Amino acid sequence: MCSPTSPVTPTSKGPDGQPNKEALRNYFENVQTNAPVYHEIQKRRIIANRIISKYNTLVKKSVFVNTAQVKDDYTQRNAKATFQFVAKRFDSEPDSLYSAGDQDLQRFYDAHKDDKRYEQKPSRGFDYVVFPVTATAADIEQIRSDLATAKNDFETATNDSLFATSNNEDRAYSIAPYVPGTADLLNDSLIQAAAVGQVVGPFREGENWKLVKVKELAKVEEARVRHILLSTQSGKPEDEVKQRADSILAVVKRDKGKCEAMVTKYSEDPGSVQNGGVYEWFDRTRMVPEFTAASFDQKVGATTIAKTSYGYHIVEVLGQRSRDERRVITVTRRIKPLPATFKEVYKQANEFSLNNAEVDSFKTGAEAKGLQFMNVDELRNDQRFVPGLQDPFTLISWVNRAEVGTVSEPIEVGESYVVAMLRKIREQGRPALEDVRTIFTAEVIKEKKAEAYMAKMAGKTDLNALASELGASVESASEMAFSVNAIPGGFAETEVIGSIFAVPAGETRGPLKGDMGVYVVSMTSLTPSAELTDVETERKTLEQRMQGRAEGTLFTALREAAKVVDDRSKYY
Repeated sequence: MCSPTSPVTPTSKGPDGQPNKEALRNYFENVQTNAPVYHEIQKRRIIANRIISKYNTLVKKSVFVNTAQVKDDYTQRNAKATFQFVAKRFDSEPDSLYSAGDQDLQRFYDAHKDDKRYEQKPSRGFDYVVFPVTATAADIEQIRSDLATAKNDFETATNDSLFATSNNEDRAYSIAPYVPGTADLLNDSLIQAAAVGQVVGPFREGENWKLVKVKELAKVEEARVRHILLSTQSGKPEDEVKQRADSILAVVKRDKGKCEAMVTKYSEDPGSVQNGGVYEWFDRTRMVPEFTAASFDQKVGATTIAKTSYGYHIVEVLGQRSRDERRVITVTRRIKPLPATFKEVYKQANEFSLNNAEVDSFKTGAEAKGLQFMNVDELRNDQRFVPGLQDPFTLISWVNRAEVGTVSEPIEVGESYVVAMLRKIREQGRPALEDVRTIFTAEVIKEKKAEAYMAKMAGKTDLNALASELGASVESASEMAFSVNAIPGGFAETEVIGSIFAVPAGETRGPLKGDMGVYVVSMTSLTPSAELTDVETERKTLEQRMQGRAEGTLFTALREAAKVVDDRSKYY
């Protein structure tokens, strides 16, 4: 793609901060002349984005909140209740204590199969067997041998950057200080004794073979300093901070023995205060330039002020030295299976695919060979991952195209082959009973627990006695707003909260069935919301909240109204 030569960009602004129309016009004329295809792409994108932006803005500006909504929202946020309660959680007992027979399950299914919350999304279920491809001893030796062959070329290379990028596993080139002890004992000693230009290796480090070339031997200057930071980032006037720094510098110069005490009293650098303000040995690359100059360009014993973006530093140079640094270039080859090994594993996977085309034999055949067998009950059409696999996109593409009962050829997934069998296809809409059996069984058991708990808790008004009987505790809520979604203690119970606010002060009500448990509530006090006096301010706040949700809600509404079906998974 050609690129325009004009330095003007679509974001150019004039002196007033507004878009510069002339600059924009010149830019697009330049693009149209030099890159007509790119110009057409930009034109379409900008026009489409502006239409969408204007449409969203129009919808946001049309959001209106009437007085009744304002009062209702205000009341929900400001009505408060203080109460005590005892909760018997559904997860306080194992599900195994309750049975859910087929009749119970069918009854629940008939009552709830068309509930929105249980609407079935399009998905597919499949099994797969993994054939891992791992490096053999021959692969490991071949990679070592290839790197050994390249060793001489590395030593004689006139362009180390080109050699490294051509031979490195990640195509990267860098010169880095060698940290003693990085390699094994033998190769570590060889690297530390090597002359400039010498290459050590190949040697194995974990799952890699490596060559290390000594690029240069350098002297690295280091300094050790004590400092006091007076920050200018706290809003204090800079001249005031500077004046205090000068005063501290004068004190320290008269008596350096007071420097550490001054650090404790005045320094605002949390990284060094506990160490008496000392920064141990560091090189010229670590600190900001002004601090570096004060540390390296002054003599040992000197105390000066350095002004940086952090503030004013009183810097005392405690020591300076130089150390030898050995800088190296490392070429790495990852130990991995080579093409011949992939070919051999492919043959094994293909044989399995041909001989295990039935549902029963697919699993038993895998188990007989000690292979990893996995079941994916639900792969949605918008899902781009498969549990247990990396880069499974080719497998996902096959699953979304296959017919029920078919077995795939070996599919390469990372450094493995996978053979898959499609078991079922779920369509959008009402679920089949078998597809929701697990979910509905849990709901039936929850219903039975609720019935049992409510029978135990019925007519009980002494919360302490009830808590003791249930092995629970009496919980408290103080000044809880009606608009919250959860009761203290981690109970997300919107419907129960509505029932609680209907309990008169001084009374005990229950049992109340919720999503997480059953409750008995004793109301201490109900505080109605204060009278709303500033309707307009509340209206603006509520409108802003609703406008903030408008764009996402609008997109969902348009998609549903147009009955958009996402079939991208069938094609890529």
